[in-house]
Amino acid sequence: MALEAVSEYGMGTLGRELSVQLAHRALRRLESDPVAAFLWATAEYDLEEAVKALRVLLGDIAIWGGTVRRVWNQDGAPARGMNLVVLGGEDLRIQSARFAQLPSVSEITERLPHWQESVLFVALEAMQPRLNRWLDVLSHNQGGLNGGLVGGGLRVGRPALIGGRDVGEGGMSLLTVQGTHLGLGWGSGWRSTGLWSQVTESRGEWVRALDGRPASQELERLFGQPARRWAYAPLREFTRLYPLGLRTEDGGWDIRAPLHVEADGSLRMTLPVPRGARAYWMVGSMDDAAQAAEDAAAYALRALGKHSPALALVWMDWACSYLFTAHEDAIFQRVRRILGNDVPITGVYTYGQIVAPPQDTPARLLHNHIVVALLAAA
Repeated sequence: MALEAVSEYGMGTLGRELSVQLAHRALRRLESDPVAAFLWATAEYDLEEAVKALRVLLGDIAIWGGTVRRVWNQDGAPARGMNLVVLGGEDLRIQSARFAQLPSVSEITERLPHWQESVLFVALEAMQPRLNRWLDVLSHNQGGLNGGLVGGGLRVGRPALIGGRDVGEGGMSLLTVQGTHLGLGWGSGWRSTGLWSQVTESRGEWVRALDGRPASQELERLFGQPARRWAYAPLREFTRLYPLGLRTEDGGWDIRAPLHVEADGSLRMTLPVPRGARAYWMVGSMDDAAQAAEDAAAYALRALGKHSPALALVWMDWACSYLFTAHEDAIFQRVRRILGNDVPITGVYTYGQIVAPPQDTPARLLHNHIVVALLAAA
């Protein structure tokens, strides 16, 4: 089997025109017929119009993607704009679908018959409640999956998600690929400060009190800014730089990062943090995170064995955009160091990273991690 990929980035005023420009550039470089496309764009672009325009040029192929906070530009730095990846090849079976509501295993199978044994790409709305239920469904996949929690920003509404011919707000979009191998690696540059707080009140995805006081007051005690300021920009989202770490049975860390601070001083999480838990405050190191990206790329490459990657998709936590302000292309350069110049690399910023290596379930939701997913022909 053969597989090739071309990645193009651009900025423009209208999503329809920009997607057409990127598609023309990709088709000039692609040596085989297109079989699928990934389309990521920041919130200012109308993805429904962009997908309609793409279908005129690319034909009736599987298109998958959605609205994200930032994409990588041609230099590997976070940027507004649009990123288009076009896959070409032979003997590849690719399908895509979007689900507006939590689907059952049978409902996914009805629309994507081979999803459980295929390589699976996942885009899931970050503000979705009870994400554990979605992960439970995805855990039925045995072919290996990767993806992320996506959104274009907390003030711009629900993200647009693309699945096949369907473009709509929120839910989940899936892409299944048969005839390929998936190599996965991930790591985090966040470490414990040694400081911890007791979770004294939590409900669902909200941590309401730490050590008997509103969470924002605990942030004030630890980091110095008045509690009321943590509920407003820019501090409201900077809390992602200071996630909570829960100790696992093997001595590692289960990092839970807040999406933001609510007006009442509580932390809006993506996964629940149990009441009574001892939560350690984590901080990120730019050097450690850059090394984690390099190690993740190396691990993913080893996981492919003798197969050569045709595409690298890097899922980064939105916190990385804050951490690498002074060296925006550091992650890209570290991944490029491992993969060389011949493998196209595309990067997407997410509010959580979803992984499950082949034959290794259940699906896991990571926070403040960098995931490198490599796709190779079988």
